[in-house]
Amino acid sequence: MGLVIDTSVFIRAERDGHRDPVSLLPEGEEVGFCSITLSELLEGIHYATRAEIAQSRRAFVTRAQESIPLFSFDAVIAEIHARLRYRQRSIGKMTGAHDLIIAATAISLGWDVLTFNAAEFGQIDGLGVKTPY
Repeated sequence: MGLVIDTSVFIRAERDGHRDPVSLLPEGEEVGFCSITLSELLEGIHYATRAEIAQSRRAFVTRAQESIPLFSFDAVIAEIHARLRYRQRSIGKMTGAHDLIIAATAISLGWDVLTFNAAEFGQIDGLGVKTPY
């Protein structure tokens, strides 16, 4: 079993001054992250208020890409995502589409999600959720 890393873990690591995203990950576990998480991290670069912050964020994202496997959104994940989104909406839960892609990826692999957003991910049936600490 492994862990799909949610965007919240990367954001917390970067805000806490960790230059290496791998430093916060549990040892001995398989890990990976989703292409939608990469997109969210890249978006964060554009919100930087100073050039040095943008450069630091860019370097952080590059290190993540170089050291952690990236999962693409494929037909299997799309099918699971559609089912999860339907299920969540039919019971009145408005879980974000990006979080559901992360959840669908984890479910497709039989993995858990590593997140600081356990309250939201914990509402998704069939998904294991872990927090970093």
